[in-house]
Amino acid sequence: MDFLSDREPQQGSPSVAEAATTNQFVTFTCGQRLFGIEIMSVREIRKWSKTTPMPNQPYGACGVLDIRGSIVEIYDLAAMLGAPSMEDETSKVILVVSLGNRDVGVIADTVSDIIFAKPDDLRPPPGGKGRGESTVSKLVKSDDQLIAVLDLDVLFPSYTAH
Repeated sequence: MDFLSDREPQQGSPSVAEAATTNQFVTFTCGQRLFGIEIMSVREIRKWSKTTPMPNQPYGACGVLDIRGSIVEIYDLAAMLGAPSMEDETSKVILVVSLGNRDVGVIADTVSDIIFAKPDDLRPPPGGKGRGESTVSKLVKSDDQLIAVLDLDVLFPSYTAH
C-alpha cells in the first residue's frame, strides 16, 4: 500500500506529481558556467543549426529557425549573461523553451544533465534592495556546487508580458 496515496493533500501544497516536476531542472553550460532551467519550460533540445539573421532584433537575438513549421527566435544566452561564448558553433546546442504561448530558443555550449532537487537543496539567490530583478530565480545545491536556475520571465519579458 502506497503511503502517499492515502494522505489528503494539504491546502496550498503541491501534489506529489507537481512537486516531482517542480524541482527538476535541465542543467547546461553556457560561457563556461553551469546553469539550469526548470524542466517543464524545456520543449526540446536540438543540435546546432545556422540561424537566419533578422533586422532590428532585440539584444542577444541572433536569428530565427523554422522548427516544425513555427518560426522561433534564437538567442545567444552567453551574450545576454555577459559570459564568453564558445568559438566552435557546431558543438553548441539549442534549448527550445516555452514562454507563455510562444517558444524561444537559447544557445548553450552543452547540456549536462537532468537533476532532481530536494526542497533542502534549493537556495534563494543573493540579492538586496535596489538591485532590480535577478535573472536567477534560485540556486540548487547539487553535489559540491551551486547551479543558478535562470528566470526566463526576467530574461525574456516581452515574451511573457500580457
